[in-house]
Amino acid sequence: MSKHKRPPLVNLKVLHQLEDEFGDPGPAHTFVQDFVDFWDERYLRLVEAVRSRDTNATHEAIRSVRISSSMVGASRLAELAGDLESNLKRGNLDAVAHALPQVKDCGAATITKLTTKYINSEW
Repeated sequence: MSKHKRPPLVNLKVLHQLEDEFGDPGPAHTFVQDFVDFWDERYLRLVEAVRSRDTNATHEAIRSVRISSSMVGASRLAELAGDLESNLKRGNLDAVAHALPQVKDCGAATITKLTTKYINSEW
């Protein structure tokens, strides 16, 4: 990860902006719940792509993590995915593989935070 200050696991401002865009918190909560529900699948797709040494599938999986994380305010996970993407663009698939445990841990912490501080909170 970058050497600057780490972003928060979850930026609630992004989630509140999402609610404003929908004009109702309900669809935003559903969107975040979908992110939570599909996290394991998204992470496993990344692991499988890296293990198979398929750079195209790895890039697609990283991009999926980065974009979806950004959309739900998962700032730290989005930044980490951006770092992975940079490593992959430099041809350093080994660095991506080495970072998978960090992605797993960050993803788990993000899911916990989204669940406790947003999905299960009063809207």
